[in-house]
Amino acid sequence: MSTLHRGMSVEEFDNGYFYAADLKAFAREVGITVGNFRKIELEELIREFLQTGKVPDRKPVMPRKAGEPRDRLEPDTVVANYVDDRQTKAFLLELVHAEAPGLGRKSGQWYWLNDWRRQKQEAQARFTYRDLAVRLRELMQTEGRFPQIPAARMNNFITDFRADPANAGISRKDALKAWNWLKAQPGPKTYAEYRRLTVPKAPDGSG
Repeated sequence: MSTLHRGMSVEEFDNGYFYAADLKAFAREVGITVGNFRKIELEELIREFLQTGKVPDRKPVMPRKAGEPRDRLEPDTVVANYVDDRQTKAFLLELVHAEAPGLGRKSGQWYWLNDWRRQKQEAQARFTYRDLAVRLRELMQTEGRFPQIPAARMNNFITDFRADPANAGISRKDALKAWNWLKAQPGPKTYAEYRRLTVPKAPDGSG
């Protein structure tokens, strides 16, 4: 597995696989404020540092103010001190089902709702818990699969691995073995790359 260092190229960085703890340690080493940045956001900041040699000045936006009580869970409460826990999720689902009874949950809905909320907070936009519920309902009503979660490369790999008819009957444990093998290889960490490396090429018929 690659090691993070100041002199690595962006290509080396993109072709490596790094745990969140390693990204945070390297970010702190070069002077990047870590805060509550997600893994994908840390990757973006480190990529910018490797490209420019300058420490990005972007600062994390906290979902709530330190020492402040959590928001009162009411539809018209303006989001200021958000807590991403079961209580908040249950409240938002209650609002959703009041408008769309029986609407089923959808894989990835909370990730993409939080992504929307964080963008709003970074833009210092004013929005309420009713707005969050409306966005959640839209996500739950979305047809088809959501885009792959950017930083969840392992989960994306396993999903694609098990969706391939060629792997029918192969266990998740074996899919994890394939992922761990791919992590140690240079290059992209995608199922397409795994196939490229492991599936024998058909003869081209020449000669």
